Amino acid sequence: LFKGTFYHCVGTEIRHIKNKTHCLSDGNHWINRKYNFDDLGQALMALFVLASKDGWVEIMYHGLDAVGVDIQPRTNYNEWLILYFVSFLLIVGFFVLNMFVGVVVENFHKCREEQAAEELRRKMEKRQRKLEKARQKAQETPYYELYSRPRRVIHDLIMNKYFDLLIAAIIGLNVISMALEYYNMPKVMIDLITFTNYVFTGVFILEALLKIFAQGVVRYFRDRWNQLDMLIVILSIVGIVLEEMESNFLPINPTIIRIMRVLRIARGIVTSSLKILCPTGL
Repeated sequence: LFKGTFYHCVGTEIRHIKNKTHCLSDGNHWINRKYNFDDLGQALMALFVLASKDGWVEIMYHGLDAVGVDIQPRTNYNEWLILYFVSFLLIVGFFVLNMFVGVVVENFHKCREEQAAEELRRKMEKRQRKLEKARQKAQETPYYELYSRPRRVIHDLIMNKYFDLLIAAIIGLNVISMALEYYNMPKVMIDLITFTNYVFTGVFILEALLKIFAQGVVRYFRDRWNQLDMLIVILSIVGIVLEEMESNFLPINPTIIRIMRVLRIARGIVTSSLKILCPTGL
């Protein structure tokens, strides 16, 4: 279609030039365009430039101006050829776009399948580990199996859910008693709150002692929640001691230690079902 038709005359005066012979006789030069369709290599290069949308307008205009072999091009001589260039751009552009999208979608589905297979494999391995751990745990003898009868009774008591509910209720009452304090309280109210503080502290100490006796010192302190319990008990005892030591030589105000009793609210987390859901790392 365009073979040999992209040649044109280059010179100072070329308006009257009709063909190659006329061009050369007037001392001008008959040269070819940079992108042409004279052979397969040049045609593929020109089509590649068209497909890349870089300089395609110039190639299209050269094709529209082409008249014939060894004939000087004329402006818009073959306007109908614009259909060829526009069709090529639409078809090639659509094809390249679909090819790119196809490759992306194919790789996405491939990666998704590999990820799904990897997740399934991990779930199966995790489930297998859990089953193996449960099987080993079922075969192991419980640590409380060889306990004496009194220690076994205390162990069953502290592991009972109703014991946890009872401790949670006591914690709630302790929080309410602390909230009843106010400025310029009468002596009767101060004595009552002080007495309830002793009672609640004694209950918490008794709970800690029962758990240590039933579970053992090592197993008790292995649990981070039990470490929090013991910290709260120690702070409660220290607060009571500092309150009873009415001396001006204390480095800190005893009321500051009393504020630490608010940490007993955290015991509710231990005695609730959140103990199963939350990790024991504080």
